[in-house]
Amino acid sequence: MNETEQLSKIFVENWISVFNTILGKDVTITIESVKNADSADAMLNHEKFAQIIRIDYSEVSDAYIIMSQNNRLISIVSNLMIGLDTFADDISDDDRDAFAEAINQLFSSCQVPILDSMSLDVKFRNIRFINKEEAGSLTHEKKWKLWSAQIDFSDISKESFTLLIPDPFTKEVPKKASAHEDDEKLVDTPRAQPYNKNDSYMAGNSNINLLMDVELPVTIRIGSTEMKLIDIMRLGLGSIIELEKLVDDPVEVLVNDTLVARGEVVVYDSNFAIRITHVESRADRIRSLG
Repeated sequence: MNETEQLSKIFVENWISVFNTILGKDVTITIESVKNADSADAMLNHEKFAQIIRIDYSEVSDAYIIMSQNNRLISIVSNLMIGLDTFADDISDDDRDAFAEAINQLFSSCQVPILDSMSLDVKFRNIRFINKEEAGSLTHEKKWKLWSAQIDFSDISKESFTLLIPDPFTKEVPKKASAHEDDEKLVDTPRAQPYNKNDSYMAGNSNINLLMDVELPVTIRIGSTEMKLIDIMRLGLGSIIELEKLVDDPVEVLVNDTLVARGEVVVYDSNFAIRITHVESRADRIRSLG
């Protein structure tokens, strides 16, 4: 089995597994073709897609993969990740952040399999969106393999994407004898950056839709402070506890002790309520599920 066949097998198997988990939907990924490409071919590919992502994969060299896709694919993935079934051709920064987190999960899941089967110590990292001008400079005067692929979201749609992978992929990656020669390193395998705050993806065969009816505690935090035990013992009727927040500061909305939003106190139907004024990014909320 050559290098391309090995990578293709690893990518498809692990990406399908991760997508099925984080999207709550069965998907099919097909590598339709792999062909040699020069910088001119790469530029033509850049023009076909609206969004381009760079994925570094070596800590010791300037080695990277270029992934291209359209807005529709980003919208589908980012919305399915939080259980929405509406998709659009226009995307927001939140959509881009959520999609980048998904790409982090996809590639991170392949690091150990690549080490096991190919003895390559890849470190997928620094996942970021780039513009077409930067993509052109990155692909200039280099040899590439152009992967044309398709992802089928069962009853939603089929979307195309491409990967530009250096030819050969192995040239800039350090070799390592075995993925299991150091169990501690295996457990702490670095994940892609900067979307690696929790350094894990939602593993297993669970479907996120099964979680949608789960009840979680919602806490509204006006403020907090620290007090000495002796001062707490002196509290009585009429005592005033000074908080660290100013009167006009927003209150915090926590779900299961995780900050998800901020807002202001209002009165609604004679009850106290919170009007949301800021929501944490979609990527942060998705990471909090892990």
